[in-house]
Amino acid sequence: MKQRELAMLSVLLAAVALWWVTSGDAPQTVPQPIPQTAQDKSAASSAAPAEDKMKLRLDLLSKVPVSASPKNIFAPLQSLVPPPPPPPSTIIELPPLPDIEEPAPHSPEVLALEAARKALAEIHMVGYLHKGGDRQTGIFSWVGKLETGGIGDPIFGRFRVKELTATTTSIEETITHAEITLQLNKQR
Repeated sequence: MKQRELAMLSVLLAAVALWWVTSGDAPQTVPQPIPQTAQDKSAASSAAPAEDKMKLRLDLLSKVPVSASPKNIFAPLQSLVPPPPPPPSTIIELPPLPDIEEPAPHSPEVLALEAARKALAEIHMVGYLHKGGDRQTGIFSWVGKLETGGIGDPIFGRFRVKELTATTTSIEETITHAEITLQLNKQR
């Protein structure tokens, strides 16, 4: 029973101490120290009790910070070297650019030859027939059309078979005389 009463009494004492520390109408402040001379400070520091060293200094919280603006710690360091002088204001004239000659337009003959070569590139030899004797015939394809022709025969209205063998042929465009040699297309 005594232990129980002792425990109750210690709890009551702790509650009273807590109430006494936290209750107070005015905020507690620490008195400002009186300025002392160097001799007084050394004497006071040696004679100061341990309790004074454990007090909170609330006066430090009320002081305004020295620098109110934030500092940029990533800003480049200021250089001691002076900046370079500005460039001179004189204008330097460069020589004029040479005139570029535009290529002359192609003549009608050159354009016709290019068109004939393009058309010849689209012709394919798809077959070969040997009809007894000297009669040979090639089978040709151009732009989805099929025609047959032997040596000297016109095909597709604007071409002529110049040479013909079982594996190759030479075809000439009749106006520009552009020529192409084709091989037999072997499809598997």
